[in-house]
Amino acid sequence: MLTPAPFYFIRHGETDWNKLKLMQGQTDTPLNATGIFQAEAAAEIISTRKIVTICTSPLRRARQTAELISAKSSAPSIVTVAGLMEANFGSYEGHPSGPWRDEWLKGGEIPNGEDYEAFVERSLQAINECLQHPGPVLIVSHGGGCFTLCAAGLWPMRTSKPAIASYWPSRPHAKTATPRGISSVYFRQKPKILERLRQAKNSYNTLN
Repeated sequence: MLTPAPFYFIRHGETDWNKLKLMQGQTDTPLNATGIFQAEAAAEIISTRKIVTICTSPLRRARQTAELISAKSSAPSIVTVAGLMEANFGSYEGHPSGPWRDEWLKGGEIPNGEDYEAFVERSLQAINECLQHPGPVLIVSHGGGCFTLCAAGLWPMRTSKPAIASYWPSRPHAKTATPRGISSVYFRQKPKILERLRQAKNSYNTLN
């Protein structure tokens, strides 16, 4: 169960493997130039929020994203949480996604990899660990973290691009900022996008 505390969540910026559509998993890839640009653009949006603590996965692509955001925020330090690491995709890391991924999501095994249910449990525990820090907390993680939030009923969609989602238990909705703008999303049995609130900065909006 997710700790009822307000937090923000962002996926790391682009890497060369993202661009090539290769599964990264726990392979430690860095941000590329586009990923750095994305993180800096996201930082402009996040800098308007009163973030107290930034928690990040130890993998470089997430850590770099967190550092770029921290440089423009009021958060004094970055906390590394090992459990926020992406799922271990074993023998499939460095290869394109395929039918095996859907089977994995249904409970199928990955050679030398991590079980989906074990990953979600580990990731959820890590998010709860983050929420023990003074908040609001910004969690910088991976695409797999979106699956975890979806399993917890908080993430209504999958995204292949960096997105900033905020969750406030007293107001059961989130504002999700993507390269195309910011939308307000209600998290109920059937999540519904309510409205386009505003367009992000022009530089951020160029990331189609």
